Amino acid sequence: MWHQLFSRSLSLYPRIYMQFAALVGLLIAAEFSMGTLSMMLTQRAMYRVSQRLRGSRRRREAARRMRDAHIDGNCCA
Repeated sequence: MWHQLFSRSLSLYPRIYMQFAALVGLLIAAEFSMGTLSMMLTQRAMYRVSQRLRGSRRRREAARRMRDAHIDGNCCA
C-alpha cells in the first residue's frame, strides 16, 4: 500500500520531490560547510591565543633576563 501511494505521488509530483530533495541536499551541504567554517575559525582563534601567550612568555623571559643582569651588576649603563 505504501509503495503504491509513494509511486503514485512520485509520478504526480516529480518536480516537488526533486525540489525537496535539492533543498535537503542544500541544507546538508550548508550544515557541513558551517561546521567546517566553525572548526576553521576555532582553530584560528586558538592559534592566535597561543601566539599571544607565546609572545607574552617571551616578553616576561626577556624582562627577567634584564632584571637578573641588572641585579648581577652586568649592566652596561
